Parts: sequence; C-alpha cells; structure tokens
Amino acid sequence: MQKKVDLSTRQGHLVEVVIERPDDRQPWSLAVRVRAVQGSAWSDAWVDASRSYFTCHDALAAGKAQAARMIDGDAPVSPRGAG
Repeated sequence: MQKKVDLSTRQGHLVEVVIERPDDRQPWSLAVRVRAVQGSAWSDAWVDASRSYFTCHDALAAGKAQAARMIDGDAPVSPRGAG
C-alpha cells in the first residue's frame, strides 16, 4: 500500500488531500477534507470514486482543485463518489 498525505492552507482553511493505491500497478485514489483554521471540525471526506489517477501528481492537483471548489462553495463538501 502506498499512501501520501498533503496538508496545506488555502483562504483561511486547512486542506488535507489523501492519495493512495494498493500497489504500483493500480491507479491512485483520492480523498479531500477541509476545515476553517479557526477551530471548526473537518468536513466529511470528499472521495472521488469515479476517476483513477495514474500519477500521484495528477491526483494531488485534482485534490487541491477540489478543495478550492469546496472552500469557494462551488462543489458539495461531502458526497462520496461525486466528480
């Protein structure tokens, strides 16, 4: 199992992007959570079950883009499998 976690900030929010895959032959999966820096709870994980990412860089970029949409209110925060 390979797993990478990226923690960053954006517009006063903490962003957690988690990408993982079972082995080198499998694509990367993606999950994203956000929370306001000032002590609010983490959002439910947004899990992209509809796509597979073949490089970790693609998965990370997609996760950060999803986090931006979640923070800006342009995307639902919690539906699993939303793309």
